[in-house]
Amino acid sequence: MGELRNLAARLAEPDPLPEPVLRAARLCLLDTLGCGMYGGTLPEGRDLVAALARLGRGEAPVWGTDVTLGRGDCALACGTLSHLRELDDVHYSITHPGAVVAPALLALPCDHSLGQVLAAMALGYETMVRISKASGFLAHRQRGWHATATMGPFGAAAACGHLLGLDEQRMVWALGLAGSRTGGTWAFKADGSMSKRLHPGLAARDGLTAAALAQAGFTGPEFVLEAEDGGFFRAAGAEFDLAELGRDWGASWAITETEFKWYAACKSVHAPLEACLNLHGRGHRTDIAEVRVGINSSAMAMAGAMYRRDSVASAQLSIPYGVALGLSGRPGAAQDFEAGAIDDEALFQLALKVSVEISPEMEEIRLRQHKSAARVEVVYADGAADREEVQDAKGHLGRPLSEREVKDKFLRLAACAVGAAQAESICDLIVSGEASMPARELFSQLRSGHGK
Repeated sequence: MGELRNLAARLAEPDPLPEPVLRAARLCLLDTLGCGMYGGTLPEGRDLVAALARLGRGEAPVWGTDVTLGRGDCALACGTLSHLRELDDVHYSITHPGAVVAPALLALPCDHSLGQVLAAMALGYETMVRISKASGFLAHRQRGWHATATMGPFGAAAACGHLLGLDEQRMVWALGLAGSRTGGTWAFKADGSMSKRLHPGLAARDGLTAAALAQAGFTGPEFVLEAEDGGFFRAAGAEFDLAELGRDWGASWAITETEFKWYAACKSVHAPLEACLNLHGRGHRTDIAEVRVGINSSAMAMAGAMYRRDSVASAQLSIPYGVALGLSGRPGAAQDFEAGAIDDEALFQLALKVSVEISPEMEEIRLRQHKSAARVEVVYADGAADREEVQDAKGHLGRPLSEREVKDKFLRLAACAVGAAQAESICDLIVSGEASMPARELFSQLRSGHGK
């Protein structure tokens, strides 16, 4: 029996999940919903939803809006909205599981319990992360791939397939079909374009579609990962380890390793930004001559470059911009990455003083501890210097957000779309609702203006 089939068997008939795993799934669902609802209030979010609505309506609600779309387009919309401001959850395997798995699940008909949805979430995260780790995710990234896009369809297909009750054979087909729809590269970084935002949504749509087709008997390739001719891993990475798909199954769970973001930027920006906030807090000086930042090679590839002042996406993927924010005492909130903020002349001039280089020590920390750490040195006009190192920025695994902080983040973001009272109601249902509660009780509140 192949490793993909073994994985499919575990997904089709999993053992009961531990309570901490289901608790983590509640918070991941809450966090993703907040990010998606907030995304729908942004200009580009409204444009996206309007464009999809022009292609056709349906019965699946786009979170935080009064728009309904077909189920595939709804998954595409909600996944994209969740990723618009880089606030969605992240795993060290360089994936954003929440923005893929939750939109796919919540686009399905809601004839399930909350507990079933949470279990499917956990299995979707597990599949997406294990396949990313099996691919050799650092080498995969270095080849220019965006793992949220390439691994995401597998996670969405696993989650939806479990909720749809696929047996082992149909789950194999679902994963095989999902693997036929992987794609998405980092070409967006060259000009700060918006294609990265689409990647989670496209993965959610394609995984949902794969599961639905497999349920109907449409077959998919069992050896989609390792086939000599056309195996995804052979095309997308230098090395791969299929055993990772089942290694130590149940000993730990990816959803409990998932990080909730505090800063509205690529994770690689978090440690440099926080280091600079710490420096600013120790004593603000404006006579900065030079700023040197040491990071790992993956962070350099993703976020080491200067930003474009006309591109929000570019600023969110720029350590120089994050450094300028921190040294100016700006907290790295969503508002710091809006068009007006990134066009600020003083921030731009400060960012021009930032040099970013790969540090062997930071590289070792990334490889051995899965941390995206940074060391920052600020040199002033009189030759004085100050230094700060951050290994665990707020929200990272070594310094996770508390449950209260995750709730507060959700309430702050969701209230922008549906108001404070409705946001509180959604939060209570997800965090405190009985596992046996029909999921439709939650789903009915995701639309703007519910209960008015």
